[in-house]
Amino acid sequence: MSLPPRVMTARNLFKQHLDQRDWSDLTPGRRRILEVFLKLATYEGYSAVTMRLLAKEANVKASSIYFHFPEGRSEIVAESLRWHYSNWGYAVLEAIDKTNSVDEFWDALVVTAAKRQISHPASDLWDLLVRMDRIGGFLEIEFRHEIDHWLDLCAGLFETAAEEMGYLPSKRTVRAIMALLDAASTWCEWSGDPAELEACADQAVLLSRTILTSQEKIARAARICSGG
Repeated sequence: MSLPPRVMTARNLFKQHLDQRDWSDLTPGRRRILEVFLKLATYEGYSAVTMRLLAKEANVKASSIYFHFPEGRSEIVAESLRWHYSNWGYAVLEAIDKTNSVDEFWDALVVTAAKRQISHPASDLWDLLVRMDRIGGFLEIEFRHEIDHWLDLCAGLFETAAEEMGYLPSKRTVRAIMALLDAASTWCEWSGDPAELEACADQAVLLSRTILTSQEKIARAARICSGG
């Protein structure tokens, strides 16, 4: 992997954050509860997931849930979100670490993000819960700050890569591209066919580069008009 220093710095900060959480101590019981919670919340709705329903679907006693997660629902929500974004993050790392140019880096980043969003229904739930917290504020403050920091690190990958490709993306442009990828399961009508998933990923790359190009033209025109 031979990439510009700034891109490597963004990548390293991204990885360092992921590595702060050691998942090797995640027991099969805890993992089962986290995965079942995300699945239930995805298909039944977040507010519909009671401890009783979670225990039933995870095939454990309700008391076992509190044994694994003493703080109850709030801890399960936080750990589920953390577990999901860690899996997403390491998938991104695996993809970008195989690249040898910043253009390859960008494409790998976009393709992986799009595929994960489309093929993992829990990705939509993750986004929904984060948006709901912006309104209702149900996450613990410390964890909310963690999520904000994580999203900044993700944005840093996109922003730095775009700059190294010769663009001058505003934060709004970066957010627009990330929003495009977050909505991939909406605009990509995927039937489960691998070929369709590849086509959607290719479309995501094309759209992301179109946004970069169009916003760059606007930015350059603005600089010319202002005499910059």
